Amino acid sequence: MEKLSSDTALELLIKDVIHNKKELEIQKNRWVKHCIFVAIAAGRIARKLNLDEDYANALGYIHDIGRKISHNNHPVLGYKYMIENGYEKDARSCLTHSFIDNDINLTAGPLPTDEAYEIISEYLANTELTIYDNIIQMCDLFCLETGFTTVERRLLDITKRKGVYPHSLKHFESALALKERLENQMGCSLYSLFPEIKPEILAATESDRQKLIELLQSPELMKPEEPNNSGKALK
Repeated sequence: MEKLSSDTALELLIKDVIHNKKELEIQKNRWVKHCIFVAIAAGRIARKLNLDEDYANALGYIHDIGRKISHNNHPVLGYKYMIENGYEKDARSCLTHSFIDNDINLTAGPLPTDEAYEIISEYLANTELTIYDNIIQMCDLFCLETGFTTVERRLLDITKRKGVYPHSLKHFESALALKERLENQMGCSLYSLFPEIKPEILAATESDRQKLIELLQSPELMKPEEPNNSGKALK
């Protein structure tokens, strides 16, 4: 099968979920709008890097596609869904998007548990990192269902909602390192590609960063992390 196109990816994203524009505004479908913004952002970064913009769009659309089946296990279910539709190579975005540099320990919030941990960790360990992986991983960290924000603001919000884990500080440091790498490759600030980000949010970048670091270094907020790694291997 040919490489996934953005048109096909968008069709798969909204299939059986969005039937008209009004349904995009339903609370339970906000994840679809997030995917749309990730696709737009990925395309802009790919264009700046002289990569395949349409393909970056496509991976952005489908990265969270498993949420149409289950929010809790969306990476694995999204991967299987894309394979069932004939896009095994492109399905990688469903499993790689939450883990910076394809490292299962570099994620926001808790690590996957049970079977999902085993499936994802094995897949990531045997999957060579690509620039498209990094682009989607980056975009997932500053795209909301309402539009674009900063990595600092989004991770501050995620941390407040999901808590602090042993890997959380390392994840934030890795997110900033990835952002810097992409900026060096593009020759510009990441945020300069997104004039839609409100000036007051950009002005608060440093203060948001400091607030986030304080949270991530608070022992009293640390949650235990003991994923059950006894799940079945990916087949």
